[in-house]
Amino acid sequence: MIRRVAITGVGFVSSLAQDAPSTWAKMLEGGCGIGPLTKLSMPGEPAQLAAEVRLPSGPDRGRRVTFGEHIALVALREALRTTLGPKGLHPRRMGAFQGAGTSGLPSAEAFAQGRMAGRRPGAADAIYQSPTTITDALGRELGAMGPRSTVMTACSSSLMAIGQAWERIASGELDLAVAGGAETLCMTTYAGFSSLKAMDPGLCRPFSRDRAGLNLGEGAAQFILEPLDQALARGAEIQAEVCGYGASLDAHHSTAPHPEGEGATMALRMAMDCAGFNPEDVDLVSAHGTATPANDSSETAAIRAALGGAAARVSVTSTKSQFGHTLGASGAVGAFAAVMALRTGKVSPTLRLENPDPACDLDYTPLFARERVVRAALVNAFAFGGNNACLALKRWEGR
Repeated sequence: MIRRVAITGVGFVSSLAQDAPSTWAKMLEGGCGIGPLTKLSMPGEPAQLAAEVRLPSGPDRGRRVTFGEHIALVALREALRTTLGPKGLHPRRMGAFQGAGTSGLPSAEAFAQGRMAGRRPGAADAIYQSPTTITDALGRELGAMGPRSTVMTACSSSLMAIGQAWERIASGELDLAVAGGAETLCMTTYAGFSSLKAMDPGLCRPFSRDRAGLNLGEGAAQFILEPLDQALARGAEIQAEVCGYGASLDAHHSTAPHPEGEGATMALRMAMDCAGFNPEDVDLVSAHGTATPANDSSETAAIRAALGGAAARVSVTSTKSQFGHTLGASGAVGAFAAVMALRTGKVSPTLRLENPDPACDLDYTPLFARERVVRAALVNAFAFGGNNACLALKRWEGR
């Protein structure tokens, strides 16, 4: 028996604000969290912009944590407050699922730099480079002793993590899970994307004719998932229903997407099949939308191939124009935009889309937020290596 799965808690720490309601309000106002790069010293790089989270770092309730752990914990606590419980669940029936990109790389960089400079960082410092650090911190905070998973499929990681949490709850293995992602800036990824010439020295312009690449960003988005019947029984507010997900591999190139979006199309179709959606059911696609020349055209082709004629009436939006590319957390950030659109009937805008690319011919919600009926949404996340993920969400309508 497959159980229906609800999102009952949402937490978001972003470059726009430090909680979900404030972030959503600023998204609808057209706010942009991208600004001058101040957290890294990268004087040789042409791009000097990033979407930085302005939250003080330091011990978390007396415990030493990395900045990534810190923002992830702040987002989890907000999600737990909004979900109002539940109480009394067995710890072994609760799990933690996280997507990781840079993860502990900033800690590894600091440790290595200290050693090379002749300093002797503490022996335990290197532990914080582990990709599982954030997942473990969230599991401890939740008191979860059930399955934990840290997914590292680059930019599709956190969407895959949400999909894994959905599977465990839908199958009856778990009664509650935290799922999402947290990402912070680090020199290695900044230099890497720059060396690929994938970063725009100016503000990124997804789906524009003159788009020139992405801006990097940081943030943490966390969701509480639980069985729908359990949530209804305790009177929880249903934020959205998770209906399934799709995952595929391009088997094409290490960094470039398939030009016609074949693997991405497969992920979208798998998600819709899993959810029981027809193309006409989908009102919103929260796009990967990186603003790189290769991604945006191939994603457009994938949406058209998956939705057919229904693509013409679908709203599309790119959160990258507001938060930059948060890498391993970007799928969860896209899911946040979709969940809030399902709840409010408002679609956040794709900023700076003033000169559309003729090859990108969908409705990308340019410049301004828009009100519309949003019954169901797809969330895309496509990653290096051709790792594609698509999450299917539905508005809760009381039955």
